[in-house]
Amino acid sequence: MQATLVGIDRAERILAYTTTNEQGQYSLSVPDTLKENTLQAFKVSYLGYQTKVIPPGEMKDSMTIVLRKDKFTLKEVTVRAKRIQASGDTLTYSVAGFRQGQDRSIGDVIAKMPGMEVSSDGSVKFQGKAINKFYIEGLDLMGSQYGVANKNIPADKIQNVQVLQNHQPVKSLHGVQFSDQAALNLVLTDDAKAVWSGTMDLGAGYGQRFIYDNRALGLYFNKQFQTLMLYKNNNTGKDISTEVRDLVMQSQSMIESEDGLLSLMEVSVPNMKQERHEFNRSHLMAGNWLWKTGKESELRLQGNIFLDKSDLWKKSSETYLTIEGMPTILEEDDITNTRSQWKGEANYQYNGDNTFVNNNLRGYMDFNKSTGSMRLNGTDTRQMIKPHKQYIADELHLSHTTQAKRVYKWNTNITYHNLPGRLFTAQGETEKLSQRYLNIKSELNCAVPIGRFNIENTVGATYDHQYIGVETGPQTSHQSPYICRTLYCTPSMTLNFGSHRLAVYAKTLLVHQSYKQSHDRHLWLDPRLSYHWQISAMSTLSASVTATHAPLTAEFIFDTPLFTDYRTRMMNKGKTSSTRATTFAVSYEYANPLSGMFFYIQPTYSRTAGSTLYEYRLNQSVYTIMATDSSYTSATAGITARISKSFSWAKAYIATSVRAQRSDYQLLIAHKLNDARMYTTTIGTNYSLRPWPLLSLEGSSSVTITRQKNLTSKALSAGKTLNWKHELGFYFFFTPKIMMTWNNELLYTNDKTLGRNYFCDVALSYKNSHSELSVEVNNIVGKDRIERIQLTNTLQTCTANRLRPREFIVKWSFDIN
Repeated sequence: MQATLVGIDRAERILAYTTTNEQGQYSLSVPDTLKENTLQAFKVSYLGYQTKVIPPGEMKDSMTIVLRKDKFTLKEVTVRAKRIQASGDTLTYSVAGFRQGQDRSIGDVIAKMPGMEVSSDGSVKFQGKAINKFYIEGLDLMGSQYGVANKNIPADKIQNVQVLQNHQPVKSLHGVQFSDQAALNLVLTDDAKAVWSGTMDLGAGYGQRFIYDNRALGLYFNKQFQTLMLYKNNNTGKDISTEVRDLVMQSQSMIESEDGLLSLMEVSVPNMKQERHEFNRSHLMAGNWLWKTGKESELRLQGNIFLDKSDLWKKSSETYLTIEGMPTILEEDDITNTRSQWKGEANYQYNGDNTFVNNNLRGYMDFNKSTGSMRLNGTDTRQMIKPHKQYIADELHLSHTTQAKRVYKWNTNITYHNLPGRLFTAQGETEKLSQRYLNIKSELNCAVPIGRFNIENTVGATYDHQYIGVETGPQTSHQSPYICRTLYCTPSMTLNFGSHRLAVYAKTLLVHQSYKQSHDRHLWLDPRLSYHWQISAMSTLSASVTATHAPLTAEFIFDTPLFTDYRTRMMNKGKTSSTRATTFAVSYEYANPLSGMFFYIQPTYSRTAGSTLYEYRLNQSVYTIMATDSSYTSATAGITARISKSFSWAKAYIATSVRAQRSDYQLLIAHKLNDARMYTTTIGTNYSLRPWPLLSLEGSSSVTITRQKNLTSKALSAGKTLNWKHELGFYFFFTPKIMMTWNNELLYTNDKTLGRNYFCDVALSYKNSHSELSVEVNNIVGKDRIERIQLTNTLQTCTANRLRPREFIVKWSFDIN
């Protein structure tokens, strides 16, 4: 049986809760402060038995509780499985309890689970924080690239989704070092374990050209070996490259985030599905394999290849808010982007009761380029840009916990980036760019528990060697490297008292920066104070204040003028410097799995000083960003809140989120310092329900309001932009096997010349237990182009984008077992 055990106060509010396992065993922890001041009784209940009330003084460890059967007569009985169950820090979501008829992948179902958020790339957040692991039957097959599993594993192969709250992935650190992040664990159905399975999708159709959309998926999961292999191709506008993107932080930073100064030319349409405007030809191959090499050890290999060629067209009008008189540049792009990206990873891990060893070796290379033509203010200009990227990185983590709970850790990582590039400039020259970054970091850590205190100290060193070189025509620039060496020591103390935890950090850094004749030596103190209060089993409050220093990197120091795109040139001063930031953050979380309600609110405030002040100039269409000898201070205040709730009626789900931010900064306009302010507010709602067996609804609505104000020169303010987006899908189930889909998308902006834009897609599908045949007609109603206004701190851009035409496609999907 699975009985419910809750601790309540005088008003019968729940302070702590758990459910027993199938053998009737349970574990319930109540903070001492609640026991002494608030806890009034424990209630044990189970359907068909009398509820038993136990005073706190009578509750003992290893106590056996016996419930008596309760006799009553039911006129009509409806049996429903619990959609969410809680046991300690583990929440178990029933996939059957949340899945709707239109859901295909497990990611579709997770997006309907309260407390969860799923982004378009497949990344998952729980209560506003990114998850730190994505397990399948307790094994970490996917590593940081779990988007491919989230978007492709069929929902009918998953029985439950478990959320492991406050998850510490290192076994030897359980109960020793706290984590505020959650992990996800997919629990498979019995028929999906220890068997080879797969799915094949074949899709073909026609629009302005032949359309294809295909997938081959192979899966195998058991206790000793797991694999997920995937091949996809399409030219329907879907961006499949996001499925192999790193979604979990690697050590202190994500390796993929180190990009070069050059990038592919982009044509983005905010708030619109990429399938509406992308003209692509994409191929993705991904393989993931994990072997259990011992009881506590495992080896994971991953590799993927992404190939794509996309045709882009854009007509834009850019108004420069940073220049007096706000000049406007007219552009018309006709571009082809070609991407060839290769990535691999090898990971070995030993995760024992006392010892942890993890070594992660990663490599990446690409051969990307953009080519095309542009009409700039009525003049034709050739365009070419090749932003290449290669890196290799190795990370080693060692940890050992003694019988006395002392922890010793050694972490080291070495990363080498090569970021060469080449482009044509608006001045008719070819620029060749060289970027090479070497980063080495190593640190030792020791933690000792003393009563309620945990005393910890970390000592480490980093070495950054960053080189940027530029060749323009026959001229060659021989540059000195930028070097930054850092020694640091971070003593900290954590105090646990009752349901409270207070931590104090005092990181001391000795930093030496050098670039040519510029040398800086700093002794910095970066303190951090954090507080965590487990108010009850359902709510927590945390707060932190942090002061940090950050040395400028080479791209903000390098003093040779260089183009970052065909007509944007950057010029720095060649002086080493740093920024100073102070951040305040508060987070309140409430989670009531019994009622299916989850809520969080996160106010933040940050202030950054020492940022380089740039001067902006426009000369014959070349936009120059020049560093000055001055710096400025910026401040950002924001709040993020989200509430989500599931209902037993119609499997209904609704979530509402609010994100508001105000940024104060400074701009140099016509040699005069201007104070400016940017407001951005986004309010969104997601919902789904199946009110009748014949109908399911799923939709979302959002509004984004942006306003830029120049507080010094009000005439240079950009005003306010407002963008609405509504999506609503109707799913009609004429029989259990036949479904009709009607998707609607409505976009609206406050610019009267742009107005409203409506799009409509329709599909009809027939599905049996092992296959599905569907016919889709996309863009039945809509335009062949759309116009939008975008507002940033320095630009107001009005763009016109080409959209995909009406398209017809037939798909056949079938299981391979």
